[in-house]
Amino acid sequence: MQWFTPKLAQKIVDRTMKILGKNINVMDRNGVIIGSGDRSRIGHTHDGALLALKENRTIEIDEQSVNQLKGVKMGVNLPIHFLGETVGVIGITGDPNDIREYAELVKMAAEMVLQQSFFLEQVQWKQRLKEDLVNQLIYDDYVDESSFLERAKTFGVNLSLPRLVIVVEIPHEQIQYVNQQLLRTLTYELATEDLAAFTYSSEIVVLKSIVNEERDIGDIIGKMERILQKVTNGKAGIGPCCSKIPAIKQSYELAKQAVTVGRKMDPERYVYHYKEVEFEILLSEMGQLPLAGSAFEFYEQLLEHDETGELQETLHVYIQEKGELNKTASKLFVHRNTLRYRFEKIQKITGKDPHNIKDLLQLYTALIVHQLR
Repeated sequence: MQWFTPKLAQKIVDRTMKILGKNINVMDRNGVIIGSGDRSRIGHTHDGALLALKENRTIEIDEQSVNQLKGVKMGVNLPIHFLGETVGVIGITGDPNDIREYAELVKMAAEMVLQQSFFLEQVQWKQRLKEDLVNQLIYDDYVDESSFLERAKTFGVNLSLPRLVIVVEIPHEQIQYVNQQLLRTLTYELATEDLAAFTYSSEIVVLKSIVNEERDIGDIIGKMERILQKVTNGKAGIGPCCSKIPAIKQSYELAKQAVTVGRKMDPERYVYHYKEVEFEILLSEMGQLPLAGSAFEFYEQLLEHDETGELQETLHVYIQEKGELNKTASKLFVHRNTLRYRFEKIQKITGKDPHNIKDLLQLYTALIVHQLR
């Protein structure tokens, strides 16, 4: 396996030269220079490196050796080892008597950079596998449970545990610079059994393991709100608890609907739990039916006569306050007589009496459908 790439080799060169102030060359396992402070030497074969590779030891090139070897200058060349292999050579240009004491330090620095690069790649590879797993769970219609359980085990995750699906949607203009930071923040907050990944739609989905939904949901919502307020002004939706793997897809879809409906109903909030808006989700689906147009014609009349929106606001607050007139009037900062006048006006325009339960339900349904369109 080729551990050194030209990009990584040059990174080692640049980092080491800043500290040492000497020219550095990095050669691959074929003795070819792939990184150097002297870019004109890149691509040339270095005989000193070939000798270091062949004998697997430090090779010092003094003034006399320069005339005997090809493509070399005075210096010290050390084999670089990683995972039990000799993977390349690092060379320091200069009189060996002057640079000998730095040689082992330079070699150690190169091996540390290589190790960091390897482990970073392993983390990124593992994250890509997680993303593939999560995307298949939320998008595919058919899920082989046993296969998914085995794949999740490779990450140390028991996918059979009950979990909530959390969808985080980021404003399009923020995706480039927020998503990675947000994923890192979320990952830091997650438990071992949780999964977080980017979706094909540039959202972040978290499969959050839970013990008890009723007990845990408040803490989860609070934590998500704090994270979103700190990192972005994105929105999050939380779907129902999944006790079976195939239910994850439906929970994801309901979490997305919770965001869509929630941001229209209450745009100041950051997190929407589907249970808080499931009635509105149902109404939004009703609003797509062909019958909805004729069924809510009366509301179009209200829209025409309610230029300021005060009648619609009155209906909304009246529902929020559970039909209590005093609380409704107080929240709207109006007298009860004004409230009564508004209800009479609504009835005159629509033919629906807000004091009548059936009529009020129709009015509120039409209000919600209109808001969600």
